[in-house]
Amino acid sequence: MSDSLQKTKCAAPSLLTRPEAANALGISLRKTDSLIATGDLPVVRFGASVRIRVSAIESLIESRETRHNPARTSGRYQTPAAK
Repeated sequence: MSDSLQKTKCAAPSLLTRPEAANALGISLRKTDSLIATGDLPVVRFGASVRIRVSAIESLIESRETRHNPARTSGRYQTPAAK
C-alpha cells in the first residue's frame, strides 16, 4: 500500500455522504438537498453517488457567518440612558 493511501486511510475522511454532511451542519437532509440543488453546497459525483467535501462545508459556514450587531436586532437593543 502506498504511503499516501495509508495517510488518507488514517486521516479523517475529506468526503462526506449527504446524511453525514447534514449531521455536520446540524440541518435536515432535506435542507442539505436544497443547498445542493441551489448550488450553495457543491458536490462531487461518482456515478449515482454524491459526496460533499469537508472544505465545501467549511466554506458554506464561512459564507453564512454573521457578526452580532445589537443595533440591528428587532427591538431588543436599547440605547444607554442619559445621565
